[in-house]
Amino acid sequence: MNAKRLFLIALSITLACLPVLSQDGYATKAFKMSVSGTSSLHDWESEATKVSADASLDLSGAQLEGINSLKVTVAAKGIVSPKGKIMDNKTYDALKADKYPNITFRLDKATVNGSAVQATGKLTIAGKTQTVSLNATSRMDSAGNITFSGSKAIKMTDYGMDPPTALMGTIKTGDEVTIKYELTLKPSGENTGTH
Repeated sequence: MNAKRLFLIALSITLACLPVLSQDGYATKAFKMSVSGTSSLHDWESEATKVSADASLDLSGAQLEGINSLKVTVAAKGIVSPKGKIMDNKTYDALKADKYPNITFRLDKATVNGSAVQATGKLTIAGKTQTVSLNATSRMDSAGNITFSGSKAIKMTDYGMDPPTALMGTIKTGDEVTIKYELTLKPSGENTGTH
């Protein structure tokens, strides 16, 4: 047996023993998302009730290895406050929700190190887009669903939004708000092959 043939056999055996890295499509299974901030009267928090996402993820067995693409869409008028419609309407005005009905995040790149995810992408709110960095934690359950969780502080004025006021300006909200999220994605059945 010549050296070239021996090399090819050894290479084939080595490749066969490597874990298969597959690209799989994922879609929203469940979510928890809130936006919170401060005001001159009291702290406040609203919940996002309409969130959708789709992603292409690299997996090796039960381990997340990479994120090829991710888009998250939040309906602006799906953000609701336990304080009722007055607060909600001020939120929708600040978000310019009639003109820009969706808040979106599109991934540019991500680095996965165990359960830690560092991501950079484009966040669009009230029609204005900014590049943001996110630090998230990932975990996979026995059914293959993957949950990403984390939080991100942003300034409303960075997106051309005026922090809401009430009672003729005597109550003012702070510029900075914190977005907390827990997004669970399930396999969508879309397999984009192996590589």
